[in-house]
Amino acid sequence: MSDPLGHVLLAERLERIPSILVEMIRQAPTALKATTRSSQRFVVTGTGSSEAHARYLAMLLNLYTERSAAYVPLSGFTTATPEAFQGKTLVVFSQGVSPNAQIAIQRRRDFAHTLLFTATNPQAAREAGKVDRAVLLERMLDEGGELIEFPLAEEYTTLIRFVGPMAGYLAALQFVARLGDCRFSPPSEASILPLLAATPPEELLHDMLRLPSAFSQGFNLVSAAPISDFAQNLACKFMEGLYWPCPPISDFLQFAHGPFQQMNAHPKPVIILQGGNPMETEMVNRSVRMLQEVGLGAYVIRIEGHPLLSIFGFEAALNRLVFPMMLRLRINQIQWPGKGRDDLLYGFCPDV
Repeated sequence: MSDPLGHVLLAERLERIPSILVEMIRQAPTALKATTRSSQRFVVTGTGSSEAHARYLAMLLNLYTERSAAYVPLSGFTTATPEAFQGKTLVVFSQGVSPNAQIAIQRRRDFAHTLLFTATNPQAAREAGKVDRAVLLERMLDEGGELIEFPLAEEYTTLIRFVGPMAGYLAALQFVARLGDCRFSPPSEASILPLLAATPPEELLHDMLRLPSAFSQGFNLVSAAPISDFAQNLACKFMEGLYWPCPPISDFLQFAHGPFQQMNAHPKPVIILQGGNPMETEMVNRSVRMLQEVGLGAYVIRIEGHPLLSIFGFEAALNRLVFPMMLRLRINQIQWPGKGRDDLLYGFCPDV
């Protein structure tokens, strides 16, 4: 095997991200179904990197339209009664329509309408030999549901995904921008592409490469709203890419209510995600001073951009942090720990 660790494949995927997002932006959007356009209340779900997409979409709907949305974890669809879902639109994010995601899709008849954000479709699923998924999607579409596709289909082989997380955020933005009461403009190449060039601070990359053990035992991520509400995939990059503990995410003002005190007892590094909001400068300065006064180090990744779009910059910067660490530590992304032994939960899809 010429790429036994999956590093060449991952490098190729990282290289493709800008062109894939440009293609998504340039494509003429297909018309949304009337039922989708008229939906007012949404229940949104997803797991893995799709949890971040689901929370991102809920934020966009709640804050930038007159509609309302709530995020519900996939396990919530095993217990909730039909009355909890009545009259609402179900939105499921799942790049490959995993068995767990199918739990929510099976509850679609409890909802007024169903949307599935995914990288697959019935034909692609059949061609991949996943006939059961193809049948499920066909039934959902026959019943009036709607597919909203985004790249990258079949982004498998490695544990971590780089393309799907970026594309899923863009798909959510484009979807909400097409709703009649949306209060932001559709994303453009000019607004997205510069963010994809974001890099981590040289000091952070240097220190992580030089002494991985200072980070591999845990560190904290600190950010401000709205990023702090949908930064799950930023943290998961270290868990899925390097097999390190997933760093906890704190909002700036939450950080002083427990995480800071715990870090004084057990010192760990802090990575601060700073957006373009002027007030964040004040919160970053206070956070850094607070940490320095007790001898704790802090690294700041700053992304200048609209709060709705800065997630693309943070994704890009952390990709450029995690991938060199994979190379440095020779992380095997093809034969990952526990591979093939997770089906008791990953394959869990009861009839509900």
